[in-house]
Amino acid sequence: MKSILEKTSVLLEQIQKSESKNFLLTEMKKIGIEKLPYSYSSLKQFIDSETMDIHYNKHYKGYVKKLNDALSKKDYGDLELEQIVKSISRFPKVIRNNAGGAFNHALFWKMLSPKKQNPSDKLLDKINKHFESFKNFKTRFEDVAQKRFGSGWVWLVLTKKGRLKIMSTPNQDNPLMNVIKRGGYPLLGLDLWEHAYYLKYQNKRDEYIKGFWDFVNWEFVNKMYEMKTKTTLNENYFRRIILSESVDEKCSTRENSFYRELFNKYPNIKKDFNEWIEKTLSEVFPDNYYKRNEYAPGTLRGLYDFMGEPGRSIFNRVNTNYTCFCILVNDINKVLFTMKKRPITFNVENNDEQLTRLLNAITYFKNRIFNPESSTFKSLMDTVKKTGGFGDTNEDYVVKKLKERLGNDNVKKIASIGNLSDTLQGVDCEIIYNGSKKTAQVKPFKDIKLDGDKVNFIETGGVKEYETDWLIFTNRKKIYVFDNSNTEIVEGNFVLNKSDLVFKID
Repeated sequence: MKSILEKTSVLLEQIQKSESKNFLLTEMKKIGIEKLPYSYSSLKQFIDSETMDIHYNKHYKGYVKKLNDALSKKDYGDLELEQIVKSISRFPKVIRNNAGGAFNHALFWKMLSPKKQNPSDKLLDKINKHFESFKNFKTRFEDVAQKRFGSGWVWLVLTKKGRLKIMSTPNQDNPLMNVIKRGGYPLLGLDLWEHAYYLKYQNKRDEYIKGFWDFVNWEFVNKMYEMKTKTTLNENYFRRIILSESVDEKCSTRENSFYRELFNKYPNIKKDFNEWIEKTLSEVFPDNYYKRNEYAPGTLRGLYDFMGEPGRSIFNRVNTNYTCFCILVNDINKVLFTMKKRPITFNVENNDEQLTRLLNAITYFKNRIFNPESSTFKSLMDTVKKTGGFGDTNEDYVVKKLKERLGNDNVKKIASIGNLSDTLQGVDCEIIYNGSKKTAQVKPFKDIKLDGDKVNFIETGGVKEYETDWLIFTNRKKIYVFDNSNTEIVEGNFVLNKSDLVFKID
């Protein structure tokens, strides 16, 4: 039985050597000049020779030159044009503009042909499935193009979920760019900048758009579609093999205790893990990931309408959950063991190194780990549902008891998934007490340690500074309400003054 590492190497080599992938413009990936595949006058019924000359020699070559000039000012490493486009968020605006211009035009020249062609049967079937008919597809493509205000492009793209869709991007942006929401793989595009058509059509852009269809290089578009779908099949096969051999390991009580303490004592680990998982989820599930306020006013960034769950998904809690952290460490370590690599082990001396190894491994295996069919994903989901439910139960219990003591109208639960006050400030509930409104964070605890005039709450989880007026601790038997003004965090535990106890409920 071959090892995962051997299988991985063979499969990746097969993918890289795929005949269809070799068709994807190896020249285009270099930051150089794409040769025009026809003469300037070959498309004269669609684009006049003077426009083609200026477009190719002035605009396109200008983008390539400015891109190379911008890249030369900083050592970005050995990059291909497609790599730059896909990771464009890490580059300054001048590179975004000119890399987009170079990449878009390298595609555009090959998307045109003086020979009239038709889409392949496979692509036509796909178009008919998603747009009902080829005629409807053309109508919708033209409509999106006509509605592009100012400069930009219109595209037919293949999404990560294998669907065809029509979209428009402004300026020289491309659907492959990681800053484009719900983008995809460009199969066909039309340049809507005025310099592409103005000498022939002047202000009649609609005529330029309609004339496009007789000069589409469908042979090229067909190859692009075949290449992408074949690569996707290879990648899916690769993931299935990994899925079948890498099953997550559950976390023991001892491990959970260790990682809870790790999160509490070293908040930078939790912070870096949080940000890394957030970034990873946005890459794996782009169609369900929204930035702050993007899903609706007042909403946080994260996954929404995910896995049949309307609104903000509970799966977003993975990035702050120490048990999920533990599951991921165990998952990666099982793969490393199979590969005969040293495991990831955290201790005081090597936390930074081990965290870097873990996060890089999560990125490498992200499509396996966060595949909803994988056992690891299911364990992560089960964990956040269980711990989220436990937190909600504690909050409900505290709110109920507070209402019994202070009156229904004086206590209001705030905590909910995606609530800005809850997430950013830690407000679980609001209480009117002695005529004054108080905000409170509710924490579970396992034990209490008394030390002189100090109260130390043991194993509370999520130990950090909160901006609330009160901290409320409960073990489902007793409730302690403390003023939060003088709270300290010592060795991963909340430590409060006895004198700051507001009241207790037995």
